[in-house]
Amino acid sequence: MKNLFHLFLFATLAISCGSDDLSSTRAYVEGKVKTETLYLEDLNISITSENKTVARTIPTSSGNFVLSGPLFSDGFSVNFNEKIKTFSASRSGCTLSEDSLSIIVPEGVSYITFSEITMQK
Repeated sequence: MKNLFHLFLFATLAISCGSDDLSSTRAYVEGKVKTETLYLEDLNISITSENKTVARTIPTSSGNFVLSGPLFSDGFSVNFNEKIKTFSASRSGCTLSEDSLSIIVPEGVSYITFSEITMQK
């Protein structure tokens, strides 16, 4: 069943990546959150595009999460309700917002993996 989901997801991404029309472009984000003081079920993670929340989730008990949603512009951000200390991403150019609550993904990137996002204490 999990393999079927990954196949469906890959097909969706392959189709959306072939189009220059933003109406069919989707952001796909997966990652792992690490925290020492916060309960993971209290952590909200979302994707924002053009100031619109397009996807929302909470991490699993192991800290893993997956999000996907439509893009309304060339860039998007991954937002948290707690401050981010550090992160590592599969693509370069991501930046931490001034308030440390968001990771800003650069234009042109629609698929990204965060191998580790460490939340502040």
